[in-house]
Amino acid sequence: MRGPLHPRTWIQDPWLWAALAIGLALRAVPLILWPQFDCLRDECIYRTMAAAIVDGEGLTTSKKGWLPSPGYPYLMAWSRQLTGTMFSLKIVQLVLGTISNAIAYGITLDLADRRAARLAAFLFALNPTLAWFTNTWWIETVYILLLLLAAAQMMSARRSEEWTQALFSGITMGVAVLFRGVATYLPPFWILAAIYPTEAPFSLEAWWNSAMVRWRSVVAFGLGAVLTVMPYSFVASQTQGGFMVTDATAGHVLFLGNNDFPPLTFDYGIGMLTQPVFDQYLSMGRQACNRNAPPVQSSSCEVAEAVAWIKANPDRFVGRIPVRMAQMLNPHSFLTRHVRWGYWPGFPWWAKELLVITIALFSMALIQLGTLGAWARAKGPFGLMAGGTVAYTMFTAAVMYGMTRFRLPLEALWTVYLAIFLANPSQSFAALRTESWRLFGALVTLPPMFLLMLWYLPTGWPWFWH
Repeated sequence: MRGPLHPRTWIQDPWLWAALAIGLALRAVPLILWPQFDCLRDECIYRTMAAAIVDGEGLTTSKKGWLPSPGYPYLMAWSRQLTGTMFSLKIVQLVLGTISNAIAYGITLDLADRRAARLAAFLFALNPTLAWFTNTWWIETVYILLLLLAAAQMMSARRSEEWTQALFSGITMGVAVLFRGVATYLPPFWILAAIYPTEAPFSLEAWWNSAMVRWRSVVAFGLGAVLTVMPYSFVASQTQGGFMVTDATAGHVLFLGNNDFPPLTFDYGIGMLTQPVFDQYLSMGRQACNRNAPPVQSSSCEVAEAVAWIKANPDRFVGRIPVRMAQMLNPHSFLTRHVRWGYWPGFPWWAKELLVITIALFSMALIQLGTLGAWARAKGPFGLMAGGTVAYTMFTAAVMYGMTRFRLPLEALWTVYLAIFLANPSQSFAALRTESWRLFGALVTLPPMFLLMLWYLPTGWPWFWH
């Protein structure tokens, strides 16, 4: 990497080191005071799969019949093999979260200036949900690092016009796909970023000319991604019941969001937080496909059943889109659930209330002002990658089901644009006034997003739903 994206540029800034130290402390203190050795929901799926890997059984499906991407179960298994405990992975994630913070700083420095980069570093460090997730066995901490790193590498490829950086970006994206299946559909945005024209971005001719100059970067990125994913995809397709890239979960997610019961989520106050309640909801809808069938076949069956349900109930499908989006944009988080369930013994009640308020306000400010900053200042390769990632993730929530955990990678991207906005609000408002399409986009998206965030805002307090 070169210029603002090179770590040598970052280490000269003491404010970055201060942000990294604060962020590391906020992540380490809860891990020390309240170490969580048990698992919750999907954590248990990953841990069970990791235990099977350690026992020599290879990658197995969960009891639900799901086959998630292999990266995290194998990472947990390797942690167990190297240290004797899977808990050590949480310590590794403290380091990974700190590296992600530094990369967010570098990306912001490349897009704006050092003031904005410093703000991005502190916003990332102080985000309570991002901080807490490093102490869990969920994929988000690792996936955020891979997403930011792949974006930074592509930006570096654009800056240096060296196809090797694009190759590294492709490899990183391939690893991201191995950790989270949704990343399978992000490479087109990275390819467009690779050929983004320096001038006249609304001209097809400019895009063509840029593609003729930068085609090596596209080829290098594609080869890096494909060759990283292909070995696992080939083996899994032979053993799991049909062709798959890295996971076989799409049908099961469609089952949860397109059924006779309401779209399910697992956040505090609006989710199926106990197994009896979850089973009660499932009994209201159509039966699941055979979960003992090979994963690809089971998932394909669920996709067919969900599509049939949507065709038979188009009004209910469309009518649920705002519900799914409100679930995704719920200003509370799994951290709210964790604290409300009493997993931090000895934590004063007033501190719990203050933390819940902080989580909600931080999320609302990050999403609203981050979106405003993106509409005002997003452009170039990173604008394509970040905007495409946000749009695609929101689309999947709209057609499947929403959960705040799925939003966390987007929060890392919103952090960049929130920092750019806060560093120079007048410049952002000037951009909105100058380019009418930016103002139109902000006016069309921000009000409904705000209303959707208000939908489940009261659920963070028990009096609302008891």
